[in-house]
Amino acid sequence: MKEEFSFRFQVKKVEEAYDGNESRHVHVLAKVFDQEKELIHEGMYRVKFNEIGIFPFPADIAGQVQSKALQRLLMVELKRYIKPQRKFLTPGEYKPVW
Repeated sequence: MKEEFSFRFQVKKVEEAYDGNESRHVHVLAKVFDQEKELIHEGMYRVKFNEIGIFPFPADIAGQVQSKALQRLLMVELKRYIKPQRKFLTPGEYKPVW
């Protein structure tokens, strides 16, 4: 049986990357819940984005999550979370929403 997860994300901070590509680093708090809505993982992850694409930092994810399937799923979900917000993410600190 395939295990299903649900995710909650929250942007904590956005900062300029100063890499010449107009990139920004987003610090995202992620909570992962199982089917019974129990918290199974919580962590802070960095995601880099620019006009070319959205790139979660694999080292952040691999260092905190042991399951390879959950690592891949978390990468996909982080990209999906950041994509619609790219135009609105300006450098600075962000207040908690939940």
